[in-house]
Amino acid sequence: MARIRIPPQDVPAIDLATGRLTIDWYDTIKALEKLGLLDLADVSTTAPTNGQVMIYDATNKIFAPGAN
Repeated sequence: MARIRIPPQDVPAIDLATGRLTIDWYDTIKALEKLGLLDLADVSTTAPTNGQVMIYDATNKIFAPGAN
């Protein structure tokens, strides 16, 4: 599973002097963009079939394909 560093709460997302995203938050957002669904620990690796959606399975504590 990929680890993504989230900046501390006191690190601003926007640099007020420039109006641009700070480098800490930019790096975090770029790392999040690279994640796939299966990079998450609580998502089943079973492929859904046509018409299925991801639903939470409380027994197994994962998201898995199922009927809506």
